[in-house]
Parts: sequence; structure tokens; C-alpha cells
Amino acid sequence: MASLTPLFAAIADHLERHEAWPGFGPVFRKPVTEGSDPSVKGWLATAFASSREPLAMRTHEAMASLRWRQNPTYRDASFLARYAYCELVGPKGHVHVDHVSAGLLALAPGTHYLSHAHPADEVYHLLSGASEWQRGDEPWTHRVPGARIEHPSNVPHAMRARAEPLLALYLWRGAIAEPARLSS
Repeated sequence: MASLTPLFAAIADHLERHEAWPGFGPVFRKPVTEGSDPSVKGWLATAFASSREPLAMRTHEAMASLRWRQNPTYRDASFLARYAYCELVGPKGHVHVDHVSAGLLALAPGTHYLSHAHPADEVYHLLSGASEWQRGDEPWTHRVPGARIEHPSNVPHAMRARAEPLLALYLWRGAIAEPARLSS
């Protein structure tokens, strides 16, 4: 099993260079609790194998050690088969902290993550996969790896993976205990 330490170090380096919200980089430098998830879905196991994006490559290397899961408020089986997230730091993360949550979101190619909202403020750093993003009633916006996307508390937002899998680093602050809920 690959160690999570190189992935966490790469994320800390990325956040220290690219993130305006203070405090997220240092939590990725704390000791990591190793774990594994033998039930990683097939598309996830191969999704990032060919990516040359540094964090996508590190994610692929650490895939067997990551604890991927799904939002318990979502019920659509066809969506759940194409979506997963992994809390890296936070109350249920590989690094336990109570005040923030950060992790990875993965969507299979062609997946539409319907409009949803949550009380936490959120930032995404798009790591892999050109995609489309929408906030509130604004038009869909094409985004490429390297983009930073911010969603204030309770603002509905949606995303669509295109031909490649979408991998994004998410950061939550504020009311992190409440999960996202699909908009009606």
C-alpha cells in the first residue's frame, strides 16, 4: 500500500502557493493516519492513471490508501456509481481536525453533479479534467485544471465532467458538519 504522505505534502505545497484561505496548507503537514478502502470503484482506480497533472498523479499513486465515500443524502444509484469523495482532513479524514474539511471530489467522464448546496463555504481547485461549472442562476462556465472555484455558504452550484474524469481538491470552512443536499 502506498503512503499518503507524498500526496499530502503535494497538496500542502499546492495550497501554500495557490490558496487565499489561510490555514489549509498547514493541516496537510500534520501526521497522516494511513487507511485503505478495498472497495474503490473500477473507474476511480483507473481514472487518473494517464494524467500528467502532479496532484492527479499523486492521487493515483495513493488510490488504494484513500477512503472514498458518498454523500448519505444522495439516492440516485446511477449518479452514485459515477461519483465519490475522499475527506483527507477533517472530522472523518486521514488527518483529524474539527474546524475545517478538505478532500478530493471525483466524477466519472460525462457525469452531471446536479445543483446542490451546503452551509459550509467551499473552494475547489480543479486538478484534472476540463469541466463545466454553474453557480446559482449564472450560465455554465468552462473550467480547466488549475482553476479555483469558490461557492459561498448555501449558494446552489453544479458541475459536469466532460470527456475526462474530474478530480478536484475541495476546501470547506464554517458549518462543515452539514452535508450537501441536492436542490429541488
